[in-house]
Amino acid sequence: MNEILYGVNIILIAATLLVIVPLAIYGGYQLGLKRQALYSDPMKSQVASIQGSLLGLLSLLLGFTFSIASQHFDKRSEAMKEEANAIGTTYLRAHSLPDTVKNETLGMLKKYVDVRVQAGENSVVNTLYRESLLQEASELRVKLWDLAMKSVRDDDRVATSGLYIQALGDLIDAFGTRDEALNRHIPEVINFLLIIAIILSGCSIGYTSALSNHRPSVVAIGFMIVVVILTSMLMDLDRPKRGVIQVSQKNMLDLQKEIRNSH
Repeated sequence: MNEILYGVNIILIAATLLVIVPLAIYGGYQLGLKRQALYSDPMKSQVASIQGSLLGLLSLLLGFTFSIASQHFDKRSEAMKEEANAIGTTYLRAHSLPDTVKNETLGMLKKYVDVRVQAGENSVVNTLYRESLLQEASELRVKLWDLAMKSVRDDDRVATSGLYIQALGDLIDAFGTRDEALNRHIPEVINFLLIIAIILSGCSIGYTSALSNHRPSVVAIGFMIVVVILTSMLMDLDRPKRGVIQVSQKNMLDLQKEIRNSH
């Protein structure tokens, strides 16, 4: 099932909400003015209580969403570091391989690092290019494994081929872990619930203000604007390789530079 919001630019989402929320407040205010005479004081108190509950629900959704987004961000960061460490260890152990496969293996590992750096810089929304990079990385891993099997036939000692194969296995596992972490994001239904809660909260602020015979305060409007900005940042936090908040590729870039300098 294709998701709607995940492919939309976060700036567009924020700008749309910054337009809709003030309109929701104004609409709620106008509706409240029309129905003001129908409400007794106890009913007005009840509406105010419901507004407080709705704002509490909005706070709960924001906290829940932030928890998920921050966990995903941390896992992507850790997965990137683990993959860089796995590739680095594999590269070091490849120097102990038999001469029949050592140079070719080192060259492929150098190319593999370049492909993984490119994949890290590419937006997950750019699916065609991403798939081509994943395919290239997969082909390189198959070739690396074939060379590892050849090295076992040439020299089956643990100190040479054995330790390298173990490191290569860790490299393959690290790729899967990082790719899986990149595919994780907040379920779209939660984002829609959050947006609906924001709009309803804006309506309730305007509605309750009208029942209380005053316009929505600047503080209330400012609060809703802050909520919109915070929500946009949370969505951005949960989007790998898009927007402002990104996982640093420093470990992978440092490894790439180190391997290039070693040649």
